[in-house]
Amino acid sequence: MAGETISRLGALEWFKLSVSRHPDLGHLQVPFLGWRFAEPSGAKLQFIEDAVRTTLTQVDWRVDTSRRNWLLAPARILGDGTNPAASPDFDERVETATRDQNFCAQAWDDLDAIIRTLGRLTAAREDLQGD
Repeated sequence: MAGETISRLGALEWFKLSVSRHPDLGHLQVPFLGWRFAEPSGAKLQFIEDAVRTTLTQVDWRVDTSRRNWLLAPARILGDGTNPAASPDFDERVETATRDQNFCAQAWDDLDAIIRTLGRLTAAREDLQGD
């Protein structure tokens, strides 16, 4: 569903959604969504940021566009800096956040809500364009 929703904004060259549970250990993982548009634009970014901003979430979320692939992730794992997902501390922040299973559960709920909001916004946009 997430890939289909994002692709309504434009053709995707790449898409990845983290797995919800560790395949061997069974604990929740930290959710994130990564993608690359064939034709990225400020309008697409604004649309996604609007969906994140207008969704009631339990944790803080950010969109990182510092690299070719865009990333939607909890702010807690992105940290600060100019290229947060490529930061040497990124994997450590993910590992630390994964130990907080309550955080992971809340973040998964949030990601579902953000994708639903994005779906509603894109459907409304498509309805307007169809008039």
